[in-house]
Formats: sequence, C-alpha cells, structure tokens
Amino acid sequence: AMRVIGSLALAGSLAVSGRAVNLRRADDVRTSGLLEPKTPGTYRMTLHNHMNVQYYGDFLIGGQVISGIFDTGSFELLVRSTRCAQCAHPTAPYDRSKSKTYLKNGTVAKHVYGSGPCISMQGYEDVQVGPMVSANQSFWEIMGHQIQALDSAKFAAIVGIGPNFAFGNTEETLLMSFGVEEFSVCLQRAAGAPGYLTWGPTVERAYKDAHYAKAKVNGKHHWATSMHNVSFMPMSEAPLAFVPCMGKGCSVIIDSGTSLIAAPPMALMQLSKQIEPIMEDCSNLHRLPTLRFTIDGTEFTLPPKAYVMRVTGAVMEADNVWDILFFKPRMRKLNMCMPAFMQIDMMSQNGPVWIMGMPFFRYYHTTFDRTTKEMHFARAGKDCTPQPFEKGGTQLVSLDSDLEEGPMDMEPEAMVPPSLSSQIDTSVQSIEL
Repeated sequence: AMRVIGSLALAGSLAVSGRAVNLRRADDVRTSGLLEPKTPGTYRMTLHNHMNVQYYGDFLIGGQVISGIFDTGSFELLVRSTRCAQCAHPTAPYDRSKSKTYLKNGTVAKHVYGSGPCISMQGYEDVQVGPMVSANQSFWEIMGHQIQALDSAKFAAIVGIGPNFAFGNTEETLLMSFGVEEFSVCLQRAAGAPGYLTWGPTVERAYKDAHYAKAKVNGKHHWATSMHNVSFMPMSEAPLAFVPCMGKGCSVIIDSGTSLIAAPPMALMQLSKQIEPIMEDCSNLHRLPTLRFTIDGTEFTLPPKAYVMRVTGAVMEADNVWDILFFKPRMRKLNMCMPAFMQIDMMSQNGPVWIMGMPFFRYYHTTFDRTTKEMHFARAGKDCTPQPFEKGGTQLVSLDSDLEEGPMDMEPEAMVPPSLSSQIDTSVQSIEL
C-alpha cells in the first residue's frame, strides 16, 4: 500500500521496461521449505510464522535472500536497505553495493503507513520469487522510517500484491511483471504453524464456481468488497441498534498484511454491547459467540479463537504498541486474554472501512483474481487445502475440534497494523478504494 505521497527529489529518472520470465524454475533460488507446484503454472511458497502476527516468505532481490510480508493491502516493493544508516537491522538488509543488477532512479518519496511514515528511494533491480523472475523491477529502498514493527521484525520487505497500480504510479507491480493474474493465500490455524501463498490457479474455474463463495471486487486499488450485518447473533435475534454495516453497508478489504481484524471504533462499540466481557484467563472462551458477517451476499462466520488473543511478550509499557488496539486493558499483564481488534477510522466511497486480516485467512482459503476482479473463498482444510465452502457456522466448529483449546498467543509489539494508510495523507480520514 504505497502511494508516493510527496516527491521530495528527482534525479536521473530511468525509463526501464521490466522483463519477466513467468513461472520459470531457477536453480539458484533457495527452495528450503518451499513446496513444488502441484499443477503446471502454479508455485506454492511457504509463509513462515512469527508470533502468529507476522507471516513472511523468502525471495531474491539483486541475488540477496530477503524475507518479506506478501501484502494484499499494498502494491509496491519496499525493502529495508543499507541506505538507512540509523535503522535497526534485526535481519540482513538489502545492500545495493553487493548487486550487479541494481539501477538507480533517484526519486525520493514519503510513504505514510498505519504505523508511521518512511522515506525511501526508488530503484530497479532483479527480483525472483521461486521460479518467477522480473528484471529491472521497480522497488523502493528505505532510507528512514518510524515503523516500529520493522525494528524487530523477522521481515525486511513489504511485497505489495494489490490488484492494480499504486496511486499515481504507472510502474508495473510485481504481480504484473510476473504475469500472475490469480493467486491464493491461506494460513494454518495451529499456533506457530506456517501459511502458504500460491502463485497461479489452484483449481479449475468451474470447480470454484460450484464450490467456493464469491465476492466482486468493488475497489479500483484494493481487494475490497461490500460487507453487511456484522453481529455476534443471528440477525433475527440481534438488537438492530448494535449491528454495524446495516443498510448501505460497509467496505471490507481482505488484507494478508494486517495482523488482526480492524474496524471503525463505533462499530466495535456496537459489537461490545452484544457480547459478555472476555475473562482475563479466557475461562469463558467456550461461551463466547460466533462472529457473523455477510460479504457480498454470502454469510461468513469466525469462531471466538479468531477474535480473542492471549497477550505475550515482555514489552508491556510501550504506549504506541497498544494504540493500534481498540479494547485496551486497564492493567497490562502477560498471558492476559482480550479482544483482538484493531481500530481504523476511515471512510470510503462504499462506506466505513473494515479490514479482514490474518485471522480471516486461517479459516478461509482466499483466491484473488485480477482478470475477473473477484475473490473466491473456500474453507481452509488441513495443510490449507481448500475445501468446499459451507454456509453457516457448523463448519468452523468441526475445524477447531482437533486443536488445542485456548486462544491464539500474540505479541503486541510484533503486530502489523493496516498498511492502507500509506495511500493517503494522514490528515484526511477518507480513502478511494
């Protein structure tokens, strides 16, 4: 999610056309932990799990192995680099001096993220993900930032896999350069388990039409669609004054780069009226209701384990870590259970903005189709194998029956907030989806 908010300098701009070798198997890419494609024209890569709030995959840029979050909520490729002398580098940064294929552009820009701004410089480089290669790919080197998660993150890059060009930009995105029109994301539900990003189709179109739920993408720049009737109760029983997204509804972005579910503060206040307080020791987890919501006409459900977290980690005093959470505890304790919702106060042309982040992908294998401008949802089965979508909540009960009881352990300081705030000036509380 990287719009060039303001161009600070321009020197020696290059008109370089990207060249892509689509889905070509390469011998020099690290393949440890990556699965071979099950069908021609697909590549399944592993997304490693850090504290259940960061999922990252390995790729090559300028011949250097870099770990990145593959983010459906953004567009461009942003890399922590040696240009940032004051940055903390918990993992090795990209170093242009070690590359034989780096080309300088010289544009310096400010990108505004949900967690803070960063200053970066545009360049061109060879980028490889598994068997896919893009020469002279546009990317941005971080020169300075205020993104707290990057200071201790297991990833050094944000790889945007949004559906279109970035705002005000005509440089091809990585998806465009690779020629990938369809891809899927799924995260395994077990704590600490990895997820998967599949580049290319996983099933035939006819099978998707018959067995998947479908949502039309109504945003030009984001994987966004319509959402209605968010509730912890069946609509026939819910107090209508406390049900968000009724009437004209809301807009929801399906975002693989956000750690939790994000919603408008007013909506979260409404939902809190429908549910009993969550006990700090999670002793009432079994009594908590299923979260229900309708995406483009189809009802989806998420069980309590998707919206309740147990806080872990040693850093409890950092206020900015807790600012992204809506339900803030009066006292911060380790191993404390609490609602796992981030707040986002943003309006779009299609209504208030919600974000379905990583918890959604643990229950729904999600396919993004740039050609048809649709998203397809299957039930996430064992090892993230897509299973036929079933309406109603009974499917999710059986899915969790074989898992250890208890909420997902999460570390607030490692959480990744929504990146779509980089699309706008933070003084404007609206966004064109």
